[in-house]
Amino acid sequence: MVMKFLTSVTIVLAIPTIVYSFFGMNVKLPFENNPMAGGIIFLLSIVLCIISVFILMKKKMF
Repeated sequence: MVMKFLTSVTIVLAIPTIVYSFFGMNVKLPFENNPMAGGIIFLLSIVLCIISVFILMKKKMF
């Protein structure tokens, strides 16, 4: 039970890392010239974390 919980927490915490890594690459990306790009990307990662928490709660991983 402890391992399932720790795995779930690791998955949820890895999502912002993946999102920021994607937007940190040196290629053309959306929001490139937008001054609010940092906030938009931050909100996107928070929304993805919340969705993943709900999915993991539905599967009884939390």
